[in-house]
Amino acid sequence: MASTRGQATRARILAAAADLLADRGVRAMTVGDVARAAGVYPNQITHHFGSKDRLVVDAAFVRFLRDTTRLQAAGRRASSPEAFRQVLARTALAMPSTGLLVAALGTAQDDDALRERTGTLLAVLFRQSERYLERVVAEHDWTSEHGIPRDARTFWSAVFGAVLFATAGAVGGPSDVDVAATISIR
Repeated sequence: MASTRGQATRARILAAAADLLADRGVRAMTVGDVARAAGVYPNQITHHFGSKDRLVVDAAFVRFLRDTTRLQAAGRRASSPEAFRQVLARTALAMPSTGLLVAALGTAQDDDALRERTGTLLAVLFRQSERYLERVVAEHDWTSEHGIPRDARTFWSAVFGAVLFATAGAVGGPSDVDVAATISIR
């Protein structure tokens, strides 16, 4: 019983944090805000996540993975490899959760345990992306010149890099990076 209750509390905390991230951003969201929104005590957040940064990373991934369903739906409507590459790039760069995830990933730089966690979550993202690309390629009888695993990793690396450059104040913006070209599907 306690395990089920603990899982429900953890899920409530994660859902509240994911919603607050969208409203407040990574830096402005506080543990107190999340605790109030989830109806828990702040120490329960520490118990379930260990730190605010771990909660931010997990919540950003939850929000981001939820938004990737929008990306997949947009890609399924594409009728050619070029249209597919373009719609994936435009949609990924336009998702608000992409910026949140990039900011959350930045919190892991100096924390070995958090870097390990982000590595695990990125592996999930890459594998889900590979499965999606495999289905699309098979359905349309397209091919991947460089291989689907490389396409998935290179695509997300380019998306995250373009968003990081834009949010860091680089001249230009994500649209100046040809993210679509990172996918070798033909």
